[in-house]
Amino acid sequence: MSRFILLYAFMPFALVKSCGYENCPKASPTLINLHFVPHTHDDVGWLKTPDQYYYGVKNNIQDAGVQYILDTVVQELLHDSNKRFIYVETAFFWDWWQEQHDALRHKVKRLVNNGQLEFIGGAWSMNDEAATHYHSIIDQFTWGFRRLNETFGICGRPRVGWQIDPFGHSRENAAIMAKLGFDGLFLGRIDWQDKTYRKANKTMEMVWKTSQNDDTDATNLFTAVLYNTYSAPPGFCFDVNCHDEPIIDNVKSPEYNVERKISTFLDLMKEYSKSYATNNILITMGDDFMYMNAHMYYKNMDKLIKHINELQGSGSPFKAFYSTPSCYLKSVNEAKVHLPIKYDDFFPYSSDPNAFWTGYFTSRPTIKGFERLGNNFLQVCKQLFSLSQLKYQMINKLTSLREAMGVMQHHDAVTGTEKQHVASEYARILTKGIQDCEEITKKGLGKLMNPDEKVKLEMCLQLNISSCAVSEIEDSFVVTLYNPLSRFVNHLVRLPITNPKEKYSVKCPMGKEQDTQIVPIPTSVTEIPGRNSQAVAELVFLAKGVPPLGFKSFYVMKNSDATTFNSHVFHHSRQSIEIGYDNLKVILNSKGNLKGVRKDNVLHSISNNFGYYIGAVGNNEVVQNRSSGAYIFRPESKLIPIAIKPITKIVKGPIVSEIHQKQSDWVSQIIRVIKGSDHVEFQWLVGPIPIDDDKGKEIISMYQSEIQNGGQFYTDSNGRESLLRTLNHRNTWPVILEEPIAGNYYPVTTRISVQDQNQYMSVITDRSEGGSSLKDGLIELMVHRRLLHDDAFGVGEALNETAFGEGLVARGTHILMLENNAKARMLVQEKVLNSWLFFTPTKMNFETWQAAYKMEYSGLESALPDNVQILTLEPWTATTHILRLEHIIEKNDDPELSKQATVNLNKLFSNFVVTKAEEMMLGANLKVVESQRLQWLTDLKLQKTQELSKDFNIVLDPMQIKTFIIEMHPKVHFDPNHIRSM
Repeated sequence: MSRFILLYAFMPFALVKSCGYENCPKASPTLINLHFVPHTHDDVGWLKTPDQYYYGVKNNIQDAGVQYILDTVVQELLHDSNKRFIYVETAFFWDWWQEQHDALRHKVKRLVNNGQLEFIGGAWSMNDEAATHYHSIIDQFTWGFRRLNETFGICGRPRVGWQIDPFGHSRENAAIMAKLGFDGLFLGRIDWQDKTYRKANKTMEMVWKTSQNDDTDATNLFTAVLYNTYSAPPGFCFDVNCHDEPIIDNVKSPEYNVERKISTFLDLMKEYSKSYATNNILITMGDDFMYMNAHMYYKNMDKLIKHINELQGSGSPFKAFYSTPSCYLKSVNEAKVHLPIKYDDFFPYSSDPNAFWTGYFTSRPTIKGFERLGNNFLQVCKQLFSLSQLKYQMINKLTSLREAMGVMQHHDAVTGTEKQHVASEYARILTKGIQDCEEITKKGLGKLMNPDEKVKLEMCLQLNISSCAVSEIEDSFVVTLYNPLSRFVNHLVRLPITNPKEKYSVKCPMGKEQDTQIVPIPTSVTEIPGRNSQAVAELVFLAKGVPPLGFKSFYVMKNSDATTFNSHVFHHSRQSIEIGYDNLKVILNSKGNLKGVRKDNVLHSISNNFGYYIGAVGNNEVVQNRSSGAYIFRPESKLIPIAIKPITKIVKGPIVSEIHQKQSDWVSQIIRVIKGSDHVEFQWLVGPIPIDDDKGKEIISMYQSEIQNGGQFYTDSNGRESLLRTLNHRNTWPVILEEPIAGNYYPVTTRISVQDQNQYMSVITDRSEGGSSLKDGLIELMVHRRLLHDDAFGVGEALNETAFGEGLVARGTHILMLENNAKARMLVQEKVLNSWLFFTPTKMNFETWQAAYKMEYSGLESALPDNVQILTLEPWTATTHILRLEHIIEKNDDPELSKQATVNLNKLFSNFVVTKAEEMMLGANLKVVESQRLQWLTDLKLQKTQELSKDFNIVLDPMQIKTFIIEMHPKVHFDPNHIRSM
């Protein structure tokens, strides 16, 4: 059997012993060590756009300029080798680095190599942990690491996570950081009750068991909660935007204050020390966009450190020095303390009894939907680049979308907690990234279809609102579906058309006529503000068997002789009715509301309705008067139903049957059953949310079943493992909830479920939303919100989104499943990595097209097992690619799918042979064999560490991800001697 070849992806720097833990300051075993950690927290957009923050413009909004921070910090570090600084946001650092001359770059490399400048976290931005999908989190860390690695080598590798500002913390995000090889994670915000409890019990530091599927130490992570979020101690902020008095140690000055300031500072440190189990205290010296004048900050810290240390001679127990989070972590590790274990996560987060930060789980739903679409397309773009072996010179087009998606993960981007003009800029950045990557997909797909002849390919990015110029205008065209999944899929194709009486011929690659159906578009969709389309119906057909990592083309032509089924459309007659097919039907009651789902002849009592909460209004001056806003969900009312008797239209056909419901002038929905499917789709449309009553509203979709779940339900963690939630309960402290609705809301990245001994019910979302199960059998999801007051947490604007002169309209999809978690997880993957449609207008007839272009292709030699997904296939250097393989099923979810899975790299690709591979940590910047994480004392009983992959047969345990940097060569040029053993 062939063995792996050692492969390193970047030009290696000489190993420098002075970076990393070797160059940490020496802590005292007997004194209280004060680790001064100078830092700046630089939001990649929030109140200003990323560029406005970087260049320091629009300072009337916020006085911040990142370029000046890095300029002045570097000069201070160069002047004094004792000084240290950490930097987090690679997006900003990379902007700055591009502008520096070679002489300064050389000096900065020296600062990195001697440990003065240390990169912490290292992702493109500091990602949110509620509204983000694990795929995108991994990608943005990988890209940030790439920039640092190729610039600074091993000394640029981050060793710890630094999530100081996100509004709650997920277990999966921590699991990712463990798999990146981090030794620890530092958090700024946790629930105020949790923090009070931890401070009193000295449990501000813990080991987080971040996976319920991995019993080794590979996913355990030291985690520390910072004492003062991430700000300097009160009274000790020394930048240009601070208002604290400086340290004045000139005894001749009437402003002399050093003794008072030092006394105050050490009193604070005594309080800090009561909350931690070792003799080490991490002091965050910084805040948002601090160090605009680094000299000012460092000069005062120098005095603090000097005068604190001078007191040791008179018996003071404190030792002060410049440090970093990783050096602090090393000191804690060397103290050999026994640490408590955490199993759950840190959601939901509240900063006071009435401020639950659960509104942002839903805020700006169209941005959240666009971000999810961006990830879908990024994976398509990366795969097609690798599979078509495009010239590496095109890589900048891919980089554009990589970096746009990295920006979108920021904790004030996808969260919807930014100002409106910043949200618009995020949309522009992502649109530009998609447009750049579109060039790659067109060229790559065209090359696979016919390497010798160009083919015109177009995309329709507004299919969500039934708009596509090609299908509306052209008499004949080809639609090509690219499937980024690793298994065959069926995809319901819906093509907007302008004439519902037109007949169409649709042919598959073999020339077989496909069944087609014409389905009307509801008026609520055709009247969406800003929709630029004349389409009033959709041509529907089922694209069966779209190949894994491959494409399948269908030839579409207007043809008066074709057999196209016109849907039977009629209004609901106020009688109970069943709609669907033999295996799956939905049942309406006499009022036109859903009352049940019949699956495989078993009736499940399930209803679906919409309602809204009125957002609380207050002056925000005391916690009891908190307003609902971009961050905060605080309902002032019980749920108000929107419609008891919706206007209902029935659409029946051989491929798909639909129920078109209009609950009100601003809420409508399509309930859809696809023949042969095992799930029901609910395509909701909400907006413009009315505000003529001067009340903000938070819109809810509800699914009520007869399941007796006893106050327990499950939500996913960033799209991966499921976490058990219990009403009015927290695992680690005795919670008191003054906001019983908002305090029981959790982030739903892709799915939420309830179950009892007999039944499952899951709802899958197409974007991140807030959700809960506030009573037995109920799943409720917040789909949209429009509020008229700010919640006073910094944005300074009400969440009152408008578009085209009206309130924002949002359209999305829920999928109702009655299967177990494994089946739901597989469907989630199918929706997150949806087949991507390309369109080609053509005058050719089918036979000519079939002869000229390949109409079906798979990049895989065969489909992978159902429990395995190629998470990543992307070009890395001119000769290498990243390959990630993922087991997608949890260990107790299915008797078969939860078993180990094996993938043979030699037999993976249809047109390529993998000739070299090196197993890497998750971020692809560190070889697994070189990873040496710190060990911690806990009560965890661990199994042996997972073994390395030793040959081309890759074994995956449940939910395991393995990352490789590979080389692959086309089979037509393949020389078997290229595969060499280690």
